Amino acid sequence: MSRWFLSPLLLLTLASACNSHSALSPTIIQDAPGKAIQFFYESRGGSVEGFFSRPEGNGRFPLVVLLHGHSWLRSGAKQMVPVAEQFSQELCYATLAISLPGYGMTDVPASETDTETIAGLILDGIAKVRDLPWVDEDRVMLYGFSRGASFAAILAGRIPHLRSVVLHSGAYDLVRLYQNTPNGWLRHLMNPRGETEPQLFNALAEAPRWRAPTLILHGGRDQVIPPSQAVMLHNKLQSLGKTHRLVVFPDSGHRLPPGSVKGEVAAFLKQHTGSGCVSDL
Repeated sequence: MSRWFLSPLLLLTLASACNSHSALSPTIIQDAPGKAIQFFYESRGGSVEGFFSRPEGNGRFPLVVLLHGHSWLRSGAKQMVPVAEQFSQELCYATLAISLPGYGMTDVPASETDTETIAGLILDGIAKVRDLPWVDEDRVMLYGFSRGASFAAILAGRIPHLRSVVLHSGAYDLVRLYQNTPNGWLRHLMNPRGETEPQLFNALAEAPRWRAPTLILHGGRDQVIPPSQAVMLHNKLQSLGKTHRLVVFPDSGHRLPPGSVKGEVAAFLKQHTGSGCVSDL
């Protein structure tokens, strides 16, 4: 069974072997096509951990930016390595996975809800890999998982040449989610300091700026992020006349069925971004 697009929690059970380098150089990447390379870049007053992979060959490949969800181990982008490598090996996409503040080896002086700092360091990472000769800077895709989907929604209107967005089991109106959820663990995660009025964002306010077609994936029995969050985003995009597709997996919770997700994502990318494989061109 394919392991494409597994949830961040399930990805924690997968082992990944990554070569560690402090700089992202074309020579290093050319030596290991299809494998994720760890690297670091400076942004927003600190060091950010990323993992980059490229397909085999010399072409200019579409770029997918992967944003991870929460994990108890706080492993960050490393948990996305299996997904990144399969994007490179099966769809011929260059991939960039970024560890957000508080996760992995990223060391940036910012809180986990500092949306402007987080958006800035992600944009800085994209700008860095866009300089590589194998990346097609005009074909960029954004894929957010769970917590990463929330930040992807914030960024969807800010990335130049963004061709498509996939939002996987995400929350978009965090204020309403915090007010309505009975999940004590989730409330603590959103407000670890127990503030009376926590600073939470509403990504729906960014929707008017969106230009790229969006695929929204959610489980109908999600007990972590209720499907009403996906429906709210769908309704907002529909009212704005934005191109999008909502897919609810009625029998799934926060983890979505890998095979079904793979089919939906592959069809969506073929329509809006295209493949990077020479045989598909």
